[in-house]
Amino acid sequence: MPSTDPNELPWPERFARLGVFALCLGVLARNLGPLKEGDEWMHLSIGRWMLQHGTLLPSPDPLIWNDRGGDLQHEWLAQIVLAGVTQLLGFAGLRLLRGVLIATAAALVAHLLHRASQRWSAALGGTAIWWLVTQPHAAARPHVLGWVFALLTLGVVLAQPGRWSRRRWLAYGALLVVWAQAHSSQIVAPVFVGLHTLGLMWARWRAGKPPLDRPWLARTLIAAIAVFLQPCGWQLLPYALRSPKVAEGLVEEWAPTWAPDIWRVQPWIPLVLGAVLLSVLAVALWRRKPWTDAFPNLLPALLASVEGLHTRRMTFFSWLPLLFVVGQFRLAIPAVARTLLAFAVAGSVWWTVGRVPEVWPENDWVQGNFPVATTQFLASTPLEGRLFNPDPWGGWLTWWLKGRLQPSTDGRMLMAGRQWALDGLAIQAHAPQAESLLQQNAIAVVIQRSSDWLRIRPLDPQQFALAWVDDTAVVILRRGKDFQRNVTATCAFYAKQPRLASMGRWPMRLQAPPGQPSPTDVPSVLDLCGK
Repeated sequence: MPSTDPNELPWPERFARLGVFALCLGVLARNLGPLKEGDEWMHLSIGRWMLQHGTLLPSPDPLIWNDRGGDLQHEWLAQIVLAGVTQLLGFAGLRLLRGVLIATAAALVAHLLHRASQRWSAALGGTAIWWLVTQPHAAARPHVLGWVFALLTLGVVLAQPGRWSRRRWLAYGALLVVWAQAHSSQIVAPVFVGLHTLGLMWARWRAGKPPLDRPWLARTLIAAIAVFLQPCGWQLLPYALRSPKVAEGLVEEWAPTWAPDIWRVQPWIPLVLGAVLLSVLAVALWRRKPWTDAFPNLLPALLASVEGLHTRRMTFFSWLPLLFVVGQFRLAIPAVARTLLAFAVAGSVWWTVGRVPEVWPENDWVQGNFPVATTQFLASTPLEGRLFNPDPWGGWLTWWLKGRLQPSTDGRMLMAGRQWALDGLAIQAHAPQAESLLQQNAIAVVIQRSSDWLRIRPLDPQQFALAWVDDTAVVILRRGKDFQRNVTATCAFYAKQPRLASMGRWPMRLQAPPGQPSPTDVPSVLDLCGK
């Protein structure tokens, strides 16, 4: 086995070690950018509410009005951490935390690969491959804390060779419990550990030994018990089984990595994951003894490979099959060739997905992704009734409106259910049933992307009034029991802010030629002021 003393490493391996450090620093810089996802704001809003009230989010939900009882607070600890850092250190602190967590995950992957292979070149190439398939999910969301706890629990503690001391048992149990409070991904821990145990039992039976392996059975049992030591308890199991059915075809994270959209935009992801799966199978056939005590053996590595292809949310666990491959199979390649190959892989990955356009952008969020000016209008105008909003904007609106106007949804699809998700898409597309859906749900205010409102069929202009329009969003008041009060509130806003009166009328450049139906036929609320 090659020496681990840095002074005795051949120079190519020392060079590869520097490459690992550079890659982790690059991952850190890559994740210091502005917030770009609606789910990030949703988790911040939930965490802030729990900090303010000192309890878990209740049901019915106080943040959105369309709560049909489908959500569980399975990420409460991570949500509190994210919101707490934001309140203490601002959005700059949140961005720094995100970068540190994701860079820490990359460093842990590199550490595990190096420990298994005793080669920094393997750590560099393997970490780059892991980053390639994992980076689409890099965001300030609870799962990044789950990444770190998963690597600490399954990698640093469980996969560490040697005798299990009492301190190691305590660390294993404590990490599992904390992981369960931070993110529901802990539910896979007993699955992976149980499959590893099953493989060991099968190997012992084949060797004519007693099949029971009590230490590994105990580790599996501890992992299973930790799942139930969080507030959801046993309900987390049906919740996890129900989530893919509700999100199927609607949420990208639950789609397979071999779906057509990935092949068009990021074809390297299914190709790389397919190559990882083939590598696991090749090692199993070549070695013919993939059932060693070292975690992971063939079964968990195989499951992680298959699940990575089956569901995009599982691509993070690609480090498990990579760990299995480098730990079981070492090609006799000269050190120089290994290092050059590792740098070629890392360089290709960085050129493809990891380039850093700006290390510390001035803006804390991507301006075009959220209705910034529109939210200021909503925050300044005491509108009443139910708000309909695009799903990605729900968390943003919850955070900035602070309960003044409840959104209809904020990314928690299980809360409202699959039918509401489909109904919401029909409303956004101005489908024939859109107006009846707005009436059935007593929607008083509609906020929609300006581009969406203008490029699709118009709704009945007599049922609505334009309250605000800019390049990002449009706010429409719907006639109903809250209509007159909302018109009065909007007129009062423009009376106090006359310089903004142009935002209450359709720009001339957007209006259709006379005689042609257009979304801009909806009259301005300014024409109703004083009537």
